[in-house]
Amino acid sequence: MDLFHSRLKELEDIIARLNKRIEFLNKRSNKFSYYRLIIFITGAALSISGFFISKESGWILTALSLLSFSITVHFHNTLLSGMRRCYSYLKIKENNLARINIDWDKIPEPAVNSQAEDMTTGKDLDLFGKHSLHNLIDVGISFEGSSLLRKWLSNFSPADEKLILDKQNIVKELSGLQIFMDKFLLKAHLVSKKFLQSEKILEWVYKSSVINLPAWLLPVSSALILTYITLFILNIFDISGSLWLVFFLAYFFVYSSHQKRIGKVIEESLELESHLKKFTALINFIEKRSFKDQPYLGNFLRTFREGNESAAKKLNSLQKIISALIIRENPIIRLIVNIFFPYDIFYCLRLIKVKDAIKHHIKEWTDKLNELECYISLANFSYLNPDHTFPLIENTAENIFETMSIGHPLIRRANKVCNDFSFDKKNEIVIITGSNMSGKSTFLRTLGINLCLAYAGAPVNAKAMKISLYELFTCIKVNDSVVDGISYFYAEVKKLKELLDEFNNGNGLKKFFLIDEIFKGTNNKERLAGSRAFIKKLSDLKGTGFITTHDLELVGLEKEIPDAENYHFKEEIDAGQMIFDYKIHKGPCPTTNALKIMKLAGLPIE
Repeated sequence: MDLFHSRLKELEDIIARLNKRIEFLNKRSNKFSYYRLIIFITGAALSISGFFISKESGWILTALSLLSFSITVHFHNTLLSGMRRCYSYLKIKENNLARINIDWDKIPEPAVNSQAEDMTTGKDLDLFGKHSLHNLIDVGISFEGSSLLRKWLSNFSPADEKLILDKQNIVKELSGLQIFMDKFLLKAHLVSKKFLQSEKILEWVYKSSVINLPAWLLPVSSALILTYITLFILNIFDISGSLWLVFFLAYFFVYSSHQKRIGKVIEESLELESHLKKFTALINFIEKRSFKDQPYLGNFLRTFREGNESAAKKLNSLQKIISALIIRENPIIRLIVNIFFPYDIFYCLRLIKVKDAIKHHIKEWTDKLNELECYISLANFSYLNPDHTFPLIENTAENIFETMSIGHPLIRRANKVCNDFSFDKKNEIVIITGSNMSGKSTFLRTLGINLCLAYAGAPVNAKAMKISLYELFTCIKVNDSVVDGISYFYAEVKKLKELLDEFNNGNGLKKFFLIDEIFKGTNNKERLAGSRAFIKKLSDLKGTGFITTHDLELVGLEKEIPDAENYHFKEEIDAGQMIFDYKIHKGPCPTTNALKIMKLAGLPIE
């Protein structure tokens, strides 16, 4: 059994065991429900009977009944909590099973799943939106983490080889910590099923409106409360008169005059409670884990442990304050606690103090958590695809592109055909000819999407890959625009002009282009002339990349341009059926198939 099928079986076995466990817990839960009903009815009957015997017997039996019922409820709640964990863990594993099988109907949508309208390469390579690479990989638990992963996958101009290698090292270490990743996701789902919004936390911490309560408010309020309580007690024993009422009204005036600001502070805090609770729980979980055997990951996460107090300790203090403020949301409790203690003022001032203490660190903490989400997404992708490999990045003056058995990560394995390819020339321009439906466009997308994975620090869908740092440019899914009055051909012309302009951007990166069906929006004669001129210009500019075309006349450029190389995809006709091997072959395409396809479809041909 190969690595992939071994991982698939492991996942299926875990899901099967979880389903059995849930079935067992469901049966136990049903029994507990039955026991609770019996104990409640029996306890009520015994308590009533006891009171007929004597008052003491009645109270004793009532106490025992309540104790028995409480113990049963406690164990039942513990069981239900375990069931929730099992259901959540099962969902995580089922989602991974959907990802490993590329079952789009069962893969959950990420927090951010819209198609970026202004990102042509993202559209060309199916990086974003439904049924995309981002959709397949992202397991993030926040909007910001999901957005950051999009940014990583769209690193079309990678300038730092070390940054990519550092990402690879962290992803490699994390991919061996599947239990840690599962527990991280499980913790997030158990705390709240809603996506975390780190930006709301940052906005709340930095909000200046919270620092409006004067420092004297707490000692003055405390003194007034102590005074009127003391005087009230003395009044009960006829030692003093009704002077306590004066101090009570003074405290009421001080409290009321600041109540609007206090209420605003509390309201803003409670609105963020679920996000803060989730954020704090995840930071606590991370800090409890030792990464001494994962030096890259440990170094990356050391931010949470730097200084005298850890991030978790400060966030726990903040969470305790928020929990205390939640208690006073009951109007009766609020009245009682604020009569005997300046509860609202005390916790609001503490909240301001803690927020002020963390505001210099909170941005770094949220950024690190968002990055960790990205690493977990990439590491999970690596774990689910153990036969994928991490590419070698060569940031040299040479033009390197070598890959063995490269495939498209969004195609199911049963339908996937992999190819080997490597450059033979210094600044190679690969001209690919071939029949319709033979696999030319898919091959271009395969190369592009794997480059995006490589530059994100993820493993690629290949047995081996060695590449230079390139600036990626694509012209594959060109669209016309009725609204803007742009024809298909003009849209393509504008896009290809952008490529020529990229050679003047001065970033020093080699240009790597993927152009599908060059100038297919115009007539044969002008398409051929325009294609020849454009390819020659790319050769003069030392461009590198792939161009597919149906114009067999372009294969002659191999003799005119030293760095041009011909490749092709082909098909065979067997028993009236067209068969494609989807393999790239060296040299120009020896056949065409347009008329054959028309004939097989029943269309008239000459």
